[in-house]
Amino acid sequence: MKDQMNKPKTKLHAILIQREMSQEELRRIIFEKSGKTIGSDRISRIVNGQLTNYFTDTAKMIANALCISIEDILEDEVND
Repeated sequence: MKDQMNKPKTKLHAILIQREMSQEELRRIIFEKSGKTIGSDRISRIVNGQLTNYFTDTAKMIANALCISIEDILEDEVND
């Protein structure tokens, strides 16, 4: 059960864990680099996979803040 609790929910979540970065730190860096803010609740829902359909500009701001490509945070589509 403990392993499931620590398992990253999304690619973005895994990156934040790997970098030992909080969601609040991500928000701060996004603001520093873009001058725009993303709400804490929105960041949380994106990180936790509850929000998967968001604007390209949001994905660009997140990727730019982390110095990665958008593809690094987009989830792979699952075909049933």
